[in-house]
Amino acid sequence: MKISKIINNNLVHFYDENNVDCIAMGRGLGFGKKIGDEFGAMMVEKVYRIEDPIRTKQFSTLVKDIPLAHLEVANMIIDYAKSSLNTKLSDNIYISLVDHIDFALERIEQGIPFENKLLYEIKHYYTSEYLVGLEALNIVERELKIKLPEDEAGYIAIHLVEAEVDCTKPNYVQDVMNIIQSVMNIIKYHFSLELNPDTLAYERLLVHLRYFAGRVINQEQASICDDKFVARMKNNFPEETECTEKIRKYLKQNYDYDVSDDELIYLSVHIHRVLMSHKK
Repeated sequence: MKISKIINNNLVHFYDENNVDCIAMGRGLGFGKKIGDEFGAMMVEKVYRIEDPIRTKQFSTLVKDIPLAHLEVANMIIDYAKSSLNTKLSDNIYISLVDHIDFALERIEQGIPFENKLLYEIKHYYTSEYLVGLEALNIVERELKIKLPEDEAGYIAIHLVEAEVDCTKPNYVQDVMNIIQSVMNIIKYHFSLELNPDTLAYERLLVHLRYFAGRVINQEQASICDDKFVARMKNNFPEETECTEKIRKYLKQNYDYDVSDDELIYLSVHIHRVLMSHKK
Protein backbone atom coordinates (compact mmCIF):
# COMPACT_ATOMS: atom_id res chain seq x y z
CA MET A 1 0.00 0.00 0.00
CA LYS A 2 1.28 3.44 -0.97
CA ILE A 3 0.72 6.67 0.92
CA SER A 4 -1.21 9.21 -1.14
CA LYS A 5 -1.44 11.86 1.59
CA ILE A 6 -0.14 12.23 5.15
CA ILE A 7 -2.62 13.51 7.72
CA ASN A 8 -0.37 13.28 10.78
CA ASN A 9 2.11 10.87 12.38
CA ASN A 10 -0.60 8.24 12.89
CA LEU A 11 -2.97 8.68 9.91
CA VAL A 12 -2.41 8.49 6.17
CA HIS A 13 -4.47 8.36 3.00
CA PHE A 14 -4.08 5.53 0.50
CA TYR A 15 -6.00 4.03 -2.42
CA ASP A 16 -7.16 0.43 -2.10
CA GLU A 17 -7.34 -2.19 -4.86
CA ASN A 18 -10.61 -0.64 -6.09
CA ASN A 19 -9.06 2.83 -6.24
CA VAL A 20 -11.17 3.98 -3.27
CA ASP A 21 -9.66 6.74 -1.15
CA CYS A 22 -9.12 5.25 2.34
CA ILE A 23 -7.58 6.37 5.60
CA ALA A 24 -5.28 4.08 7.57
CA MET A 25 -4.60 4.52 11.27
CA GLY A 26 -1.60 3.16 13.14
CA ARG A 27 0.91 4.39 15.67
CA GLY A 28 3.74 6.14 13.82
CA LEU A 29 2.27 5.17 10.46
CA GLY A 30 2.96 8.59 8.93
CA PHE A 31 6.05 9.48 10.94
CA GLY A 32 9.01 10.31 8.73
CA LYS A 33 7.10 9.20 5.64
CA LYS A 34 6.46 10.98 2.36
CA ILE A 35 3.88 10.59 -0.39
CA GLY A 36 4.51 7.45 -2.41
CA ASP A 37 6.16 5.53 0.44
CA GLU A 38 4.95 1.99 1.08
CA PHE A 39 3.55 0.79 4.40
CA GLY A 40 2.72 -2.71 5.58
CA ALA A 41 -0.58 -4.07 6.85
CA MET A 42 1.10 -5.06 10.13
CA MET A 43 1.36 -1.37 11.07
CA VAL A 44 -2.35 -0.67 10.47
CA GLU A 45 -4.77 -0.71 13.40
CA LYS A 46 -7.83 0.55 11.52
CA VAL A 47 -8.84 1.33 7.94
CA TYR A 48 -11.61 3.84 7.27
CA ARG A 49 -13.45 3.29 3.99
CA ILE A 50 -15.99 6.11 3.83
CA GLU A 51 -17.98 5.94 0.62
CA ASP A 52 -18.84 9.63 0.37
CA PRO A 53 -15.73 11.63 -0.69
CA ILE A 54 -17.08 14.73 1.05
CA ARG A 55 -17.32 12.84 4.33
CA THR A 56 -13.86 11.40 3.77
CA LYS A 57 -12.49 14.94 3.47
CA GLN A 58 -14.42 16.06 6.57
CA PHE A 59 -13.09 13.11 8.57
CA SER A 60 -9.53 13.75 7.39
CA THR A 61 -9.75 17.37 8.50
CA LEU A 62 -11.34 16.44 11.83
CA VAL A 63 -8.84 13.80 12.94
CA LYS A 64 -5.74 15.76 12.01
CA ASP A 65 -5.43 17.29 15.49
CA ILE A 66 -7.25 14.68 17.59
CA PRO A 67 -5.10 12.60 19.98
CA LEU A 68 -4.69 9.03 18.78
CA ALA A 69 -5.97 7.67 22.12
CA HIS A 70 -9.24 9.55 21.67
CA LEU A 71 -9.62 8.18 18.15
CA GLU A 72 -8.90 4.63 19.32
CA VAL A 73 -11.56 4.89 22.04
CA ALA A 74 -14.10 6.25 19.55
CA ASN A 75 -13.35 3.27 17.27
CA MET A 76 -13.96 0.85 20.14
CA ILE A 77 -17.29 2.50 20.89
CA ILE A 78 -18.41 2.42 17.25
CA ASP A 79 -17.39 -1.23 16.89
CA TYR A 80 -19.30 -2.09 20.06
CA ALA A 81 -22.36 -0.15 18.85
CA LYS A 82 -22.38 -1.95 15.51
CA SER A 83 -22.26 -5.38 17.15
CA SER A 84 -24.75 -4.54 19.92
CA LEU A 85 -27.38 -2.69 17.89
CA ASN A 86 -27.15 -5.15 15.01
CA THR A 87 -27.93 -2.43 12.49
CA LYS A 88 -26.09 -0.49 9.82
CA LEU A 89 -24.67 2.84 10.93
CA SER A 90 -24.03 5.68 8.53
CA ASP A 91 -20.40 6.53 7.78
CA ASN A 92 -21.18 9.90 9.34
CA ILE A 93 -20.83 8.26 12.76
CA TYR A 94 -17.05 8.39 12.30
CA ILE A 95 -17.30 12.16 12.04
CA SER A 96 -20.01 12.96 14.58
CA LEU A 97 -19.02 10.54 17.35
CA VAL A 98 -15.26 11.01 17.04
CA ASP A 99 -15.79 14.77 17.25
CA HIS A 100 -18.13 14.42 20.21
CA ILE A 101 -15.88 12.06 22.19
CA ASP A 102 -12.87 14.33 21.69
CA PHE A 103 -14.87 17.41 22.68
CA ALA A 104 -16.40 15.69 25.72
CA LEU A 105 -12.98 14.62 26.99
CA GLU A 106 -11.64 18.12 26.44
CA ARG A 107 -14.55 19.63 28.40
CA ILE A 108 -14.08 17.22 31.31
CA GLU A 109 -10.38 18.07 31.49
CA GLN A 110 -11.35 21.75 31.64
CA GLY A 111 -14.02 21.09 34.26
CA ILE A 112 -16.92 22.11 31.99
CA PRO A 113 -19.58 19.37 32.09
CA PHE A 114 -22.71 19.67 29.88
CA GLU A 115 -26.13 18.80 31.30
CA ASN A 116 -28.27 16.68 28.99
CA LYS A 117 -31.82 17.95 29.46
CA LEU A 118 -33.18 15.14 27.24
CA LEU A 119 -31.61 12.31 29.25
CA TYR A 120 -34.89 10.97 30.67
CA GLU A 121 -36.57 10.88 27.24
CA ILE A 122 -33.52 9.28 25.62
CA LYS A 123 -33.48 6.52 28.26
CA HIS A 124 -37.17 5.92 27.67
CA TYR A 125 -37.46 6.14 23.88
CA TYR A 126 -34.01 4.96 22.79
CA THR A 127 -33.15 2.40 25.44
CA SER A 128 -30.84 0.24 23.30
CA GLU A 129 -28.78 3.20 22.13
CA TYR A 130 -28.65 4.59 25.66
CA LEU A 131 -27.30 1.27 26.98
CA VAL A 132 -24.57 1.40 24.33
CA GLY A 133 -23.85 4.93 25.55
CA LEU A 134 -23.41 3.63 29.10
CA GLU A 135 -20.96 0.99 27.87
CA ALA A 136 -19.15 3.74 25.96
CA LEU A 137 -18.55 5.49 29.29
CA ASN A 138 -17.08 2.25 30.64
CA ILE A 139 -14.78 2.00 27.62
CA VAL A 140 -13.56 5.57 28.12
CA GLU A 141 -12.94 4.98 31.82
CA ARG A 142 -11.13 1.67 31.19
CA GLU A 143 -8.93 2.95 28.38
CA LEU A 144 -8.28 6.57 29.41
CA LYS A 145 -8.94 6.50 33.17
CA ILE A 146 -11.41 9.38 32.71
CA LYS A 147 -14.94 9.14 34.11
CA LEU A 148 -17.58 10.84 31.97
CA PRO A 149 -20.99 11.72 33.48
CA GLU A 150 -24.16 9.80 32.59
CA ASP A 151 -25.34 12.78 30.51
CA GLU A 152 -22.72 11.81 27.93
CA ALA A 153 -24.34 8.39 27.46
CA GLY A 154 -27.42 10.27 26.29
CA TYR A 155 -25.43 12.40 23.84
CA ILE A 156 -23.71 9.30 22.45
CA ALA A 157 -27.14 7.67 22.02
CA ILE A 158 -28.30 10.67 19.95
CA HIS A 159 -25.34 10.28 17.57
CA LEU A 160 -26.11 6.57 17.22
CA VAL A 161 -29.78 7.18 16.44
CA GLU A 162 -28.89 9.75 13.80
CA ALA A 163 -26.41 7.30 12.27
CA GLU A 164 -29.06 4.56 12.22
CA VAL A 165 -31.35 6.67 10.04
CA ASP A 166 -28.47 8.44 8.25
CA CYS A 167 -29.98 11.80 9.12
CA THR A 168 -28.02 15.04 9.32
CA LYS A 169 -31.05 17.24 10.03
CA PRO A 170 -30.46 19.39 13.13
CA ASN A 171 -32.47 18.37 16.21
CA TYR A 172 -33.77 15.20 14.50
CA VAL A 173 -33.78 13.11 17.69
CA GLN A 174 -35.36 15.89 19.76
CA ASP A 175 -38.09 16.35 17.14
CA VAL A 176 -38.78 12.59 17.11
CA MET A 177 -39.06 12.51 20.89
CA ASN A 178 -41.38 15.54 20.87
CA ILE A 179 -43.69 13.82 18.39
CA ILE A 180 -43.69 10.56 20.35
CA GLN A 181 -44.42 12.37 23.62
CA SER A 182 -47.23 14.39 22.03
CA VAL A 183 -48.84 11.32 20.46
CA MET A 184 -48.58 9.41 23.74
CA ASN A 185 -50.26 12.32 25.55
CA ILE A 186 -53.10 12.41 23.02
CA ILE A 187 -53.67 8.68 23.58
CA LYS A 188 -53.40 9.06 27.34
CA TYR A 189 -55.93 11.89 27.63
CA HIS A 190 -58.32 10.58 25.00
CA PHE A 191 -58.77 7.32 26.90
CA SER A 192 -58.11 8.76 30.40
CA LEU A 193 -55.49 6.08 30.77
CA GLU A 194 -52.01 5.85 32.29
CA LEU A 195 -49.95 3.89 29.77
CA ASN A 196 -47.93 1.01 31.20
CA PRO A 197 -44.42 1.05 29.71
CA ASP A 198 -43.74 -2.50 30.94
CA THR A 199 -46.12 -4.19 28.49
CA LEU A 200 -45.20 -5.70 25.14
CA ALA A 201 -48.01 -3.74 23.48
CA TYR A 202 -46.54 -0.46 24.73
CA GLU A 203 -43.08 -1.44 23.49
CA ARG A 204 -44.48 -2.25 20.04
CA LEU A 205 -46.32 1.08 19.94
CA LEU A 206 -43.14 2.91 20.90
CA VAL A 207 -41.12 1.21 18.15
CA HIS A 208 -43.84 2.03 15.62
CA LEU A 209 -43.91 5.68 16.74
CA ARG A 210 -40.14 6.01 16.34
CA TYR A 211 -40.39 5.13 12.66
CA PHE A 212 -43.64 7.02 12.22
CA ALA A 213 -42.14 10.20 13.71
CA GLY A 214 -39.18 9.82 11.34
CA ARG A 215 -41.59 9.76 8.40
CA VAL A 216 -43.31 12.87 9.72
CA ILE A 217 -40.04 14.78 9.96
CA ASN A 218 -38.90 13.63 6.51
CA GLN A 219 -42.37 14.23 5.04
CA GLU A 220 -42.60 10.60 3.86
CA GLN A 221 -45.71 8.48 3.47
CA ALA A 222 -46.39 4.77 3.93
CA SER A 223 -49.14 3.41 1.69
CA ILE A 224 -49.80 -0.31 1.97
CA CYS A 225 -53.56 -0.78 2.62
CA ASP A 226 -56.46 -0.87 0.17
CA ASP A 227 -59.60 1.22 0.70
CA LYS A 228 -61.78 -1.72 1.70
CA PHE A 229 -59.32 -2.78 4.40
CA VAL A 230 -59.12 0.80 5.71
CA ALA A 231 -62.93 1.06 5.90
CA ARG A 232 -63.23 -2.30 7.68
CA MET A 233 -60.58 -1.44 10.26
CA LYS A 234 -62.16 1.94 10.99
CA ASN A 235 -65.44 0.15 11.60
CA ASN A 236 -63.74 -2.39 13.90
CA PHE A 237 -61.90 0.25 15.95
CA PRO A 238 -64.15 3.34 16.12
CA GLU A 239 -62.79 4.71 19.41
CA GLU A 240 -59.18 4.15 18.39
CA THR A 241 -59.89 5.80 15.03
CA GLU A 242 -61.34 8.84 16.79
CA CYS A 243 -58.12 9.10 18.80
CA THR A 244 -55.93 8.84 15.70
CA GLU A 245 -57.96 11.61 14.04
CA LYS A 246 -56.83 13.86 16.89
CA ILE A 247 -53.24 12.78 16.19
CA ARG A 248 -53.75 13.57 12.49
CA LYS A 249 -55.03 17.06 13.35
CA TYR A 250 -52.13 17.72 15.74
CA LEU A 251 -49.48 16.71 13.20
CA LYS A 252 -51.09 18.81 10.48
CA GLN A 253 -51.18 21.87 12.70
CA ASN A 254 -47.67 21.49 14.13
CA TYR A 255 -45.67 19.77 11.37
CA ASP A 256 -47.78 20.42 8.25
CA TYR A 257 -47.89 16.66 7.76
CA ASP A 258 -50.87 14.90 6.22
CA VAL A 259 -51.24 11.53 7.94
CA SER A 260 -52.48 8.92 5.48
CA ASP A 261 -55.38 6.58 6.27
CA ASP A 262 -52.85 3.73 6.16
CA GLU A 263 -50.83 5.31 8.96
CA LEU A 264 -53.96 5.92 11.01
CA ILE A 265 -55.03 2.29 10.69
CA TYR A 266 -51.69 0.98 11.93
CA LEU A 267 -51.74 3.46 14.79
CA SER A 268 -55.27 2.32 15.65
CA VAL A 269 -54.16 -1.31 15.76
CA HIS A 270 -51.26 -0.50 18.10
CA ILE A 271 -53.50 1.63 20.32
CA HIS A 272 -56.05 -1.20 20.45
CA ARG A 273 -53.34 -3.61 21.61
CA VAL A 274 -52.29 -1.19 24.34
CA LEU A 275 -55.90 -0.88 25.50
CA MET A 276 -56.31 -4.67 25.54
CA SER A 277 -53.12 -5.09 27.58
CA HIS A 278 -54.62 -2.84 30.27
CA LYS A 279 -57.73 -5.00 30.51
CA LYS A 280 -55.78 -8.18 31.23
